[in-house]
Amino acid sequence: MIQKKLLILTSPPASGKTYWIKSFQDTWEERLLVISPLRALANECSDKNGSTTDFMTPEEWMVKKTNRKVVIIDEFHLFFYWGDTFRPVMWEAFFEISQSAELMILLTATLSSEMKEEMAKFAHHFDEMMWIDHGNQKLKYLPARYLKAFSKEWILDEIRCSKKNESVKLVFCEYRNEVYQLEKELTNSGFKCISCVGGEAGEMAMKLKLNPHPDFIISTTVLSHGVNLPDIRKIFFTYSLKNLDFWIQMVARGGRRGESYEVFALEIPYHLKYSRLKNIFNLLLLTLRQKLSVRALFPGKFDFG
Repeated sequence: MIQKKLLILTSPPASGKTYWIKSFQDTWEERLLVISPLRALANECSDKNGSTTDFMTPEEWMVKKTNRKVVIIDEFHLFFYWGDTFRPVMWEAFFEISQSAELMILLTATLSSEMKEEMAKFAHHFDEMMWIDHGNQKLKYLPARYLKAFSKEWILDEIRCSKKNESVKLVFCEYRNEVYQLEKELTNSGFKCISCVGGEAGEMAMKLKLNPHPDFIISTTVLSHGVNLPDIRKIFFTYSLKNLDFWIQMVARGGRRGESYEVFALEIPYHLKYSRLKNIFNLLLLTLRQKLSVRALFPGKFDFG
C-alpha cells in the first residue's frame, strides 16, 4: 500500500513560497509536479524552474494525467473559490492526483476557518496530515497609509489627480466593462495604462514586458493572486470587498519587495490600526487638492452606472 501524506503550508503573500518550491526541487531526486490554478503563474514558474519540475493547471493535468510521487498545489484556496463554482475540474484533478501521489503539499497565504473545516474532512484520504503555519491571513508588509474613502466617486477623482510617469498604481474594479472603460478614459487623458480581466493574465504579462512601468494597471480580481507585477505604490479599490482572503491577496500586490505603498478603499481595513480622525483629516486635504485640479483635467466624469 502507498503511504499518502498531506502537508499544508501557509505563509503571508510575498514570503517566499516560490523559494519553498525550489527547496523541494533540490531535496527530492525525482521530478516534481506543481499544479497552479493560474496559467500565467504556471508559465512564470516554468520559466524559472521548469528543468526539474512539471508545471500544469488542473485542466492540463486532466488531459496529460502525469503522475509524480511529490505534488505541490499552489494558491490552494482558489480550489474552494473557483473549484466550488465555475471550475469543478479543479477538485476532480485534486482527488485523482491524491490517489497516486505519496506526498501532496498545499501552499496558500489564506486559509479561512471554513476551509479548515473542509480540510479536516480530507483526513480519511491520507495516512498522515500536517499543517505548518508561518502566518495565515496576514500581510507581510503593511501599507504606509490606508484611507477609507467617502465614496466611489472620491476614489475615481483621486485616480484622476495622479501624476504621470511617477509610479505604478493598481486599480481593482468589480466588473470587466469597468476595467475597459476606466482604461479608455485614463488613456485618453495621457496616462499609460495596462488592463487585465479573466483569461488575459498571460497577455498582460507580455504587455508589461513592452511597457514595464505604466501609470496604471487596471484589473478585476484576476491579478490578486501570484502574477508578478512591478513595484506598486498605490492600490485603489473602486468597490467594497468583504472577503478577507481576497482582500489580503489584493492588498498584498503592494510592498512585495518591502517598498512603501498606500491603499484607497471603501471599507474599514482588516488587521490594520485605524484612526478615524486622522483618516478624515487626510481625506479633507486630498479632497481640496482634487477640487483644485481634477475638474480642469476631466470636465466630464467617469460613469460606471
